[in-house]
Amino acid sequence: VSVLYYEKLTLNLGEHEKRMLEITFSRMNPIHFKKLVRLGAMKVVPENTSLIKEKTHINELMLITKGLVKITRNEKVLAYLKDGRFVGEMSFMSGETTTANCDTLEETEMIVWDKTVLTEFLKKNENIKKELNDVFSEDLIKKLVADG
Repeated sequence: VSVLYYEKLTLNLGEHEKRMLEITFSRMNPIHFKKLVRLGAMKVVPENTSLIKEKTHINELMLITKGLVKITRNEKVLAYLKDGRFVGEMSFMSGETTTANCDTLEETEMIVWDKTVLTEFLKKNENIKKELNDVFSEDLIKKLVADG
């Protein structure tokens, strides 16, 4: 029964959403995932666009749905992020300034959340907040493993 329910739920998701549920949010309740995604906005960012400057405050959390982003600090490349990876999550979680520069290397499609809107939503939805923190932890582990 739960498999049928899950399949019915995912039928109402767009292709990008289904893919993100599979590769990034697989441990999240699909209903919670859908609520979270609906808070964000799809955005297409041109190639060679600066998304984040190091040591600044940002007002957005971003998730790459299709594209490539280069992460640098002091002109040194730290990582390349692809589909299913967050941009700006460390600053979002800590409330501190950003720790790196993030630039698109190709046209990049993203889900973008306004920090204030998302923070208020998570305050009212503790279960979703916990699940999203688990997603952030898994994303961070994948980034660290990719670096090693």
